[in-house]
Amino acid sequence: MATEVEQHVMVHTHDGVGLIRLNRPEKMNAIGALTRQQLGEAIKQAERDDAVRVVVLTGSGRAFCSGADVTEMVGGGGMRTPEDVGNVLRNEYMPMLTRLRTMPKPTIAAMNGPAVGIGASYALACDIRIATPEAYLMEAFINIGLAPDGGVSWLLPRLAGTGVAYEMFFTGKALAAEDAHRLGVINRLVPSDRFEEEVRNFAGQLAKQPRQAL
Repeated sequence: MATEVEQHVMVHTHDGVGLIRLNRPEKMNAIGALTRQQLGEAIKQAERDDAVRVVVLTGSGRAFCSGADVTEMVGGGGMRTPEDVGNVLRNEYMPMLTRLRTMPKPTIAAMNGPAVGIGASYALACDIRIATPEAYLMEAFINIGLAPDGGVSWLLPRLAGTGVAYEMFFTGKALAAEDAHRLGVINRLVPSDRFEEEVRNFAGQLAKQPRQAL
């Protein structure tokens, strides 16, 4: 008997705005194998769909994305060896991040909460970041003896400055939304009760701009 595939990623298009929502709130939107597959397809489809003029990436619940699903990695999940991890980074994560970074239409990370590890990479790969005061960016790879991955060692220094980025990499310290906003890493800081409305209005405004100028 066929089983229904879980929807780890929800997609909605309205008035030129393609909304991609990570949908694992119970896992703080951690990225596992199925999530990677569905997110990759959603990003690819948004790029190809002429009806989508602006892409918004966000999360369900209280997090934007808590990073890779470590419980799945420990349990197997296609990443049993360092070589497996490298293959997933090269063949799955990096194509998605590159597509976000180079997409010929504006991309917005709507940071409804923390963006950690690969989740921070997704946020930083977007053109614009809008966040709630509860959001933060964090790279905690140092705590497990690894260097940052997912392109963040290229993205973060260019957005936050080398000093801030290196301190985050070397200590695992989080960058609070207010500080990220002050540095220009986050474009807009919006209270939680107005967050979705603000994101919707801003994305809708961009969707009405001349396509060839964006």
